[in-house]
Amino acid sequence: MSYCLNPDCQNPQNPAKTKSCQSCGTRLLLAERYRSIKLIGAGGFGRTFIAEDEYKPSKPRCVVKQFYPSSQGTSNPDKAAELFQQEAVRLDELGKHPQIPELFAHFEQDNRLYIVQEFIDGQNLAQELAETGAFREAQIRSILSNLLPVLELIHKEKVIHRDLKPENIIRRRSDDRLVLVDFGAAKYANSAALAKTGTTIGSAGYAAPEQSFGKAVFASDIYSLGVTCIHLLTNMEPFNLYDPLESEFMWRDYLVDNPVSEELAGVLNKMIQSSVKQRYQSAIELMPALDLSAGASNGNSAVPTPPSPSPAKATPQPPVEIASPSTIPANVPKNITLSGHSDTVISVAFSPDGETLASGSGLWDKTIKLWDVRTGRENLILKGHSDGVRSVAFSPEGQIIASGSADKTIKLWDVHTGEELRTFKGHSDAVFSVAFSPNGQIIASGGGSIDKTIKLWDVHTGQELRTLIGHTDSIYFVAFSPDGQTLASGSGFWDKSIKLWDVATGWQKTSLKGHSDGVRSGAFSPDGQIIASAGSTGDKTIKLWDVSTGQVIRSLGGRRSGHSQWISSVTFSPDGQTLASSSGDKTLKLWDVGTGKELQTLKEHSDEIFSVAFSPDGQTLATGSKDKTIKIWQVPQ
Repeated sequence: MSYCLNPDCQNPQNPAKTKSCQSCGTRLLLAERYRSIKLIGAGGFGRTFIAEDEYKPSKPRCVVKQFYPSSQGTSNPDKAAELFQQEAVRLDELGKHPQIPELFAHFEQDNRLYIVQEFIDGQNLAQELAETGAFREAQIRSILSNLLPVLELIHKEKVIHRDLKPENIIRRRSDDRLVLVDFGAAKYANSAALAKTGTTIGSAGYAAPEQSFGKAVFASDIYSLGVTCIHLLTNMEPFNLYDPLESEFMWRDYLVDNPVSEELAGVLNKMIQSSVKQRYQSAIELMPALDLSAGASNGNSAVPTPPSPSPAKATPQPPVEIASPSTIPANVPKNITLSGHSDTVISVAFSPDGETLASGSGLWDKTIKLWDVRTGRENLILKGHSDGVRSVAFSPEGQIIASGSADKTIKLWDVHTGEELRTFKGHSDAVFSVAFSPNGQIIASGGGSIDKTIKLWDVHTGQELRTLIGHTDSIYFVAFSPDGQTLASGSGFWDKSIKLWDVATGWQKTSLKGHSDGVRSGAFSPDGQIIASAGSTGDKTIKLWDVSTGQVIRSLGGRRSGHSQWISSVTFSPDGQTLASSSGDKTLKLWDVGTGKELQTLKEHSDEIFSVAFSPDGQTLATGSKDKTIKIWQVPQ
């Protein structure tokens, strides 16, 4: 189906692949590549369409925004045109962020202006509210945790969104992350602009009082986000919640069947204060307040205070949270929780002496933290990556840490000083995995879906030794065999294989195939005779492979047992008798390698677990989670 872009067309529906409208003759392809297929919105400034990009073989969907204010009788078409141009500029500056739509194109055709941007597949929060009913406290905390870093980013770039409301927040179907859309009302707020009265823009009921007088400030977005939250909690429109005689929102009167904690109520009430001075001034000011209100009793994660600005000895931390023995069932080991990261803990690794734990975190954090395992104290923060840290590994002697990042680089760090020693550049996409060879002379790294390569690097010179080519998707793990002669690698959905490579020559020895989805993680047994591999969402199994024959010894878990979601990480105990696995189902499982029997399931994290590591003595496990914490577990005997 092709939809005509002429606002005056009486019959805009056309057959697919038609070049010109059969009713009015208007060209149906924008910029010779974008074909509109469905009208999804219209307003005073123009219309919005779902379109297909016919320039690409897969014809991916995108969103086309068409600007034509005069035909709709807009009172100030020049100002409307300026705002439309500004939206393109704002998207171009901000759209590289994964929670803001990316700008694809901005052009004029047939005397109309067009913006083409990324299509976000999902429901907006207004649709979600209509479908599921009033939100609970945990959902509101999750929304704030998800969106406050986005607000902090756009405010840092001197942009005020000015139209925050449920309709402009989309929950992306692929990863459940919230995406902030519609920057048509956004304002660039330098000091001169903030001092000047501007155009009144925003959605009635959600716009802050000062915004109604054309004086929007960064705190205006905080107000609108707060009103959005009370709307979602009460399932009542803001106009119905506001008492003009009292000049305040009486939202808690509508929570008889859905109460919230006093802590969260206090945060929301401060967000929606009519007086700008009594409101939170910024997202970064609100973050610690939300963190303090996230009591241990409700189990909800919150946005922690951002880490210190430079690599240095950490300031004294409060005592780590140690679970009370009286609350732990006899068959569950006691654990310690380490908090301090401000995003998902994607990777963890023990030092060879077992005294230090390294952890790498995602986009909003970008740091590696070093922890004292015995005390739970944070020793060092390593900063230098410009995107999330996907993998960390200690050198065999424990003096160096390697980190692989979504910024396409690998960095080496001095464990004792936190000094950045070297940066390896060569991958054309994110680096998902890094590993040291047993002699510490080589680093292996695996690239993302654009790259699809494994690179071997000389640790001391920083030179690229060779590139291993053969996978057809992202390389999610690389692991050296104990003798250092073989490298194993596992790849994503379009590949589904584990490959074994000869380190000396770079030749592929064999390809192990048996998973029905991507291979998220893998590890050699201590004797080098077995490889364990973990399947992704559509597989959910762990396979044990005989290295010499390439045959599956046994599969652990599956549809009726094991993990209920994708398996993020697997690791062998130092004696090779136990396998630990972590999963998106928030659990850590222990398996008997000899029998394949599940020994134990440990549940303490409040969100998906991304990584697991055994200590060198085999008595301790560490896990990193989307709940932004690390847990250190005593391995049950």
